[in-house]
Amino acid sequence: MARYAMERLIGDGKVTRGYLGLWLQPEMTPELAKQFNLPNMNGALVTTVDPDSPGAKAGFKEGDFVTEFNGQKVRDMRHLRLIVSQTAPGTKVTLRLLRDGKEKTLTATLGELLKEGLARNGEEQPGERGPSKSDALDGVEVADLDAQARRESNVPDNVRGALVTKVEQDSNAAEAGLHEGDVIISIDRRTVRSADDAVALSEKAKGDHILLRVWRGDEGRGGMLFLSVDNTKRK
Repeated sequence: MARYAMERLIGDGKVTRGYLGLWLQPEMTPELAKQFNLPNMNGALVTTVDPDSPGAKAGFKEGDFVTEFNGQKVRDMRHLRLIVSQTAPGTKVTLRLLRDGKEKTLTATLGELLKEGLARNGEEQPGERGPSKSDALDGVEVADLDAQARRESNVPDNVRGALVTKVEQDSNAAEAGLHEGDVIISIDRRTVRSADDAVALSEKAKGDHILLRVWRGDEGRGGMLFLSVDNTKRK
């Protein structure tokens, strides 16, 4: 990255970085790879696509797993972020990905990453808080996202789901990485709009693992990520 910045300063007089508009899973696990029917963990999992971004215009969707960028194998999310940022804005690029277990090829024209985008990882009247409800995910409690909950947890208005109010330390959810303050957006790819939804969907979930899509704040910023939670009873 330092070499790239120096070369741009010498050649162009300024540093410009490519922008695709994809938010990526910070860490892949074998269980997530299994949930998305991936042959291995070599690639980058898309958690969110910025509206009107080059990625959105190219046809990317959440859950896509990027394996190649302009013929170069993608090792992980950090590698993809690096090679995108080191490609000049306006460049037409080809990306290969896996979607629902099938290979696809998409073409995108990179935009320019603005300064406010460099810091992102991969971003009413008070109401009464309703009582938390116990989720079928053992050791997890959730509540509706009312105005007070949004304010206290700094959750943006465009985020919809169920607020996690408690995660017991010895639970499967805690082991998978679920945190208090996370917002559960979907369970097994089904949308969660309230605490009741989260409870009902988790009770209906089948299989050894449950796939959660959650929003997590990060010092005023936030982003989406996937978690795979063991759905078997702890002994």
